[in-house]
Amino acid sequence: MRLSASLAIMIASAAITLSAICNPVEAADLRISGAATVARGIIIPNQAAIEQETGLKLIVTVNGDGNGLKDLYAGRSDVAMVAAPMKSSEQTINQATPGAVSVADFQLSPVGTAIISFVVNPANPVKSLTAPQLRDIFTGKITSWKAVGGNDTPIVVVAEVPGLGSRTSVEVGFLGGEPITANARTMQALVQVVQVVAQLPNAITYGNGVSITGGVAVIPGIEVEQHLGLATNGAPSADAQKLMVAVAKYGAAIR
Repeated sequence: MRLSASLAIMIASAAITLSAICNPVEAADLRISGAATVARGIIIPNQAAIEQETGLKLIVTVNGDGNGLKDLYAGRSDVAMVAAPMKSSEQTINQATPGAVSVADFQLSPVGTAIISFVVNPANPVKSLTAPQLRDIFTGKITSWKAVGGNDTPIVVVAEVPGLGSRTSVEVGFLGGEPITANARTMQALVQVVQVVAQLPNAITYGNGVSITGGVAVIPGIEVEQHLGLATNGAPSADAQKLMVAVAKYGAAIR
């Protein structure tokens, strides 16, 4: 009888092991959308490690702060990647489409910071500007490089479309809530904004470590801190909490 019981236990154990091998537990999907700075600066470069640490499969959509908040509010994503104050993004979104989003129940977990700098084309003879000069340029009060010691050519301000994270951070954190000039040339992504300035000698914009390349020249001494986070609609789930802890580990300042 003892032999039969032992044999039965061995057979059952082998069956469980074989089942685990043949039918491994699949990682749970977690849908994340929103700010490119969070995605390309933290999550995507470390995605394999984050997935291994959390046991999750991350489905990442890079579509900007505003779209990330709208996805979260509509239930199209589980977590929103945030790179600007949510209330400011909410206001911009709802000005364009009233009632499109509400962040009243959103909870934000900080995961890092990015440093925004201002950049010009390397061919521009203007290599330095004061903070007041930059504010007047980006709000449209100064429109010629001649006014700040440069050539007698118009200034082309390049910016993201309203509602994207870095633009909102510049408007809130540097321009005191004043919008970037309506005459700015706008692009759909921060990377594109910097690329345009690399091609236009009389252009100026902003960027961070995710977007700035050797094709532009950084205006020294003036920076804007951009706070990065992950948001959930209501209290974060256990999976979302695991993600937040893992992402924060990799979220040192992006320059």
